Amino acid sequence: MSDDFRKSYDAVAADYAANFTDELDKKPFDRKMLDWLAEKSGGRGIICDMGCGPGQIARYLSDRNVETCGIDLSPEMVKKARQLNPQISFERGDMLALENVADAAFGAVAAFYSIIHIPRAGLHQALSELQRILQPGGILLLAFHLGRDIVHMDEWWGKPVSLDFYFYEREEMKDALREAGFSLEEAIERDPYADVEYPSRRAYIFVRKP
Repeated sequence: MSDDFRKSYDAVAADYAANFTDELDKKPFDRKMLDWLAEKSGGRGIICDMGCGPGQIARYLSDRNVETCGIDLSPEMVKKARQLNPQISFERGDMLALENVADAAFGAVAAFYSIIHIPRAGLHQALSELQRILQPGGILLLAFHLGRDIVHMDEWWGKPVSLDFYFYEREEMKDALREAGFSLEEAIERDPYADVEYPSRRAYIFVRKP
């Protein structure tokens, strides 16, 4: 992924952590989806929080006695995640090319909004890489914004950034996941939580690596 993306998240890492570390407290549906992911993975292996930011997803799973880890492109985000969650392993990595992650390394992957910075031209590459790092029978939970919008941000918390947020249609993403070699299990939508998050409809798709 681009240097602009990495530098942007490095610049806002402290603000992001302050605003999103406890976001799951206000999102019961997301907590239920993570509980379901843990149940579906069935103790198969480590669950990776892909695009982990300050590690809130990994921490939620860890607090429920699930072995977990996190990967993020931004070194400053990884630093924040380690500071906030010293009991969990966090590493830097690019989800388009996870060079330090072996094939079949994880029992499951939670990719909460990590796909939203991937343009359509790079979607197959990203999903194929997620498929590669899952064990046979492993589960991917993918969460994303629904639609076809591309939202650009030049400023975030008063700091200059250059970030594009890509929205995807549910059927479009399902087709892309199948093309990457996944088998579909569930696809669920919800409305946004008012005054808690960006006002977009969200999708949560569970797929399995055959």
